[in-house]
Amino acid sequence: MEEEFWDLKPSDERPAETLKTFIIFCEDEHHEPLYFKSFEQAVPGIKINSIENLRSKKLNLNATIQISVDKGLINFDNGVYSLLPGVTDHLWCVYDRDMESEIWADIPPQNHIDFDTSIIAAQNAGLNVAWSNDVFEMWILLHFEPVPIGNILNRSYIYDRLTYIFKYVVPRNPDLDAVTAPDTFNYKANMKRRERFISQVIPLLHPRTTDAIANAKILEAEFTPNIAYHLRNPCTMVHHLVQEILLKP
Repeated sequence: MEEEFWDLKPSDERPAETLKTFIIFCEDEHHEPLYFKSFEQAVPGIKINSIENLRSKKLNLNATIQISVDKGLINFDNGVYSLLPGVTDHLWCVYDRDMESEIWADIPPQNHIDFDTSIIAAQNAGLNVAWSNDVFEMWILLHFEPVPIGNILNRSYIYDRLTYIFKYVVPRNPDLDAVTAPDTFNYKANMKRRERFISQVIPLLHPRTTDAIANAKILEAEFTPNIAYHLRNPCTMVHHLVQEILLKP
């Protein structure tokens, strides 16, 4: 049985208090939580607690702050939310831009502001934010190739590239061949299913983590701090979370 979130309050006496513990709030129901949870098998001495299905965009960060308040990790004092003293768990929120349209002019300006201010509010509260612009799958793609810089990329580009890559990626197995053989194969439709993501996607990612981190750093370096978050595209901060996980406890 999965450990419940309310078993993770700082005052709890846990059997393995020496474990380096991460609480990771995820928008997605399956692939984000499963991906981060898989590091428990790869990195000794860590505990990953992925909180799934927190909805998307601003609602994700709002829900993360509310849950953290309810569970005694964050409180409101002197006009701000902030992490309580003594909280040693690593709190992270995985947050995607998920642009509403591939046509930039069709996106309401307020949606851009919401993306920016949500990240700022979460960081001010003591949360770390592993945001991606446009989607988390950019981090998946960076395991296999860099992405072009200079133009705004949205999810359709990311999914198209992943669809192509998984048709030819090696090493392969009979199950992967069977899934990707039809002309109708599509990464988003076929590889994000729970069991398939566990058996066919995750095993291809961990050996390529170093490449993904290097590719993500290249993207991050393209943008100075004075550029608004919604304009930092393509970009992802997931590598900061992964690097922290990989650090020896």
